[in-house]
Amino acid sequence: MNPRKKPIKRARSAGGVVFRRDGAHPAILLLRHESGKWMLPKGTIEQGETPEAVALREVHEETGISQVRVVADLGEERYHFFWRSEDTYYDKTVRYYLLEFLGGEEAAPQSAEGFVACEWVALDDALERIKYKETREVVRRAKEYLEHTGVRSDVATGRS
Repeated sequence: MNPRKKPIKRARSAGGVVFRRDGAHPAILLLRHESGKWMLPKGTIEQGETPEAVALREVHEETGISQVRVVADLGEERYHFFWRSEDTYYDKTVRYYLLEFLGGEEAAPQSAEGFVACEWVALDDALERIKYKETREVVRRAKEYLEHTGVRSDVATGRS
C-alpha cells in the first residue's frame, strides 16, 4: 500500500455572485474572511436541497441579504484542496448563480463563519481582490453576462 495515498472526498456547494446597479456599472458583493481573502458567498449542498436554493440560503446567511432574484446560472468551478485536520483531499465543485440585489437591506458579514467585512466592489476590482483563479473565472462570466445582456446600458438609463 502506498503510504502517501490519502482519501479523496467529493464535495458539492453552491453560491451567488450578487450584483447591484452602482451608477454606470454593476458592483458585486464580496466577503472578506479573517484570513484576509476576498470571496463569494457559498456553502454545502445538503441532502434534498437544490443548488439554487443553497445559493440563496448561503447569500442570506453569510451576508444578511435576502432581497435578490436569480438572473442566470453561471456554471461551476472545480478545485482540489487538502484539509489538514481531516488528513483528506477534497475534489470540490461549486455551482454559482448571478443574483440581482433588489435593495432595502444592508449587507453584514457572518462573523460565526470568520467573515469580517462585506463590500460592494466594481467587477474589475473584484477580479483583482479574489486570489483563487477558479473564482475569478466565475466573476469573469458574471461580468460578461452583465455586459452582453444590456444590464450595463439599463443602469445608465435607469431602466430595468
